[in-house]
Amino acid sequence: MRFFYLIACCAIAAAVHAETPPARVVSINLCSDQLLLLLAKPEQIVSVSRLALEPNSSYMAERAAHYPVNDAKIEQLLGFNPDLVLGSEFSPHPSIRIMRHLGYRVETIPLSSNLEDIRSNIRYTAALLDAADKGEQLIAEMDRRLRQVASATTAAAPPSALFYQPRGYTSGRETLQHEALVLAGWRNLSADHGIRGYGEIDLETLLLAQPQQLFSSAYAPGTDSLAQRQMHHPALNWILRGRPIINIPYKYWICGGPMIADAVEALAQARLDLLHDSGGKKHK
Repeated sequence: MRFFYLIACCAIAAAVHAETPPARVVSINLCSDQLLLLLAKPEQIVSVSRLALEPNSSYMAERAAHYPVNDAKIEQLLGFNPDLVLGSEFSPHPSIRIMRHLGYRVETIPLSSNLEDIRSNIRYTAALLDAADKGEQLIAEMDRRLRQVASATTAAAPPSALFYQPRGYTSGRETLQHEALVLAGWRNLSADHGIRGYGEIDLETLLLAQPQQLFSSAYAPGTDSLAQRQMHHPALNWILRGRPIINIPYKYWICGGPMIADAVEALAQARLDLLHDSGGKKHK
């Protein structure tokens, strides 16, 4: 009986606050966590998802440590009595459906595969949080850093590269990795091979393509598996002529946000290092 009484009281409270800026916001997904932590006033944030604390995947892990975490369970969410629940397309659909059925406001943030998606999601989330000015500031700073990279990128033919993950997964067109590679002055060989989204590239094709640089994003650095050991195949060392595969932290990619600027800057620096090591010679 107490459980149903709690549901009724929370639903009434949600309805009362529906037309005012949210004062009690809960996020149930890593990607909504990131934007919530970047945009909201600290007092607006009631809870973030447990993944927000994971430093390898959460760009905002340090800030997230100041808030209670949740596992997107209905009992937890009701206990927080939120006036806004933020999620994404990967959030548990039953939890979203039940919370909406009980009268709570639940908004889902779309996935990002390019810069325009990122800008759109920042503005969308900022509007929900009554933080439009802060959203525009985030976008302006991101764009400033990207323009700075672009202005320092020479007009020479871009060197070739691709992202290479365990089991041969790579990032083609319509991915943030492709967008970042191009912005940083690289030619994405995965896109040249017709890969759209995330797909596989076999080792033979990789050898024939002869990328001048390989990038990767380790989800769990320091762990070991058969798939991860593939990243140390002698053929990869031959392709790169002794240069290491460069790791670009996974937390820059897993969710679209202004942290894309960190990734582009790292990729641009890797390009400069390659050109410096090769004496600035033009590569085929």
